[in-house]
Amino acid sequence: MQFYLWIALNESMQHLNLSFIIENVSDEPEFIVMLLGVFKSNVDADLEALRASIEQENHVKIKKDAHKVKSSFRSLGIADMAQMLQSIEDMGKNEEDISEIRVKFNRLEQLLPEVMMEVDAYIVKHTT
Repeated sequence: MQFYLWIALNESMQHLNLSFIIENVSDEPEFIVMLLGVFKSNVDADLEALRASIEQENHVKIKKDAHKVKSSFRSLGIADMAQMLQSIEDMGKNEEDISEIRVKFNRLEQLLPEVMMEVDAYIVKHTT
C-alpha cells in the first residue's frame, strides 16, 4: 500500500466530508463507494474542460464548466474546492482577468491530489 494512501486511511479527512454524504446522500458504504467511483471517473474530464475554457479565455464557458465541476465537489461535501469553483464561476460570469482566474484554478489543481487521495482511501477501506 502506498505510504500516502496509508496516511489517508489513518488520518481524518481534510476535504471529503463523510458526515455530509451520510446525512444528505446515503449512509451505505457500498453506495458511497459507487458515488466516489463516479466522481473519480468524471472529475478529470470536467477539470480538463474547465482548463481548456480558461486557456481559450472564454468567460462564458468558464462560468458553465466551473458550475458543472462545482456541483460534483459540492455533492460530496468538499466545501473548500466547491468554494474555489464558485469563485471561478463568478469570475467567469463577471468577465474578470484571465490571469486571476488561472491563479485560482492552479490552486484548485494543487489541492486535487489531496482530495483524490481521500477518495481513494475511502474506497480502499470499504472495498477490502
